[in-house]
Amino acid sequence: MSQELRLLIHVAQKERWDIAVKNGLNFLKTRKEDEELHVVLIANGDSVTRCTKCDRALFDNLKQLILDGGKVYLCENSLRNFDISKSRLPEIFSTVPAAIRALVDYQRDGWIYVRP
Repeated sequence: MSQELRLLIHVAQKERWDIAVKNGLNFLKTRKEDEELHVVLIANGDSVTRCTKCDRALFDNLKQLILDGGKVYLCENSLRNFDISKSRLPEIFSTVPAAIRALVDYQRDGWIYVRP
């Protein structure tokens, strides 16, 4: 019988992106034969300001996380607060209307919350 583990990573500060993405990648690398691992990153606050022009290493790590099955969401409220249009975002990002609601919903559904 397969075991499913679901990790929810909250990125609330722009300085925490690198460690958050590496945590997600490292978690996915621990998959055992009988496990199904899932990772979702949800970013809000000033962390969204680093998403319009990611440095190459961060962008490559984010792409790898998504290729490995992870998902990355940015808070639309935070994007508006920092006057960032969704059209300025690289295609790797998806959005949620409100990060706080998404964080609550994922935790309600049994996801394990981590804030690096």
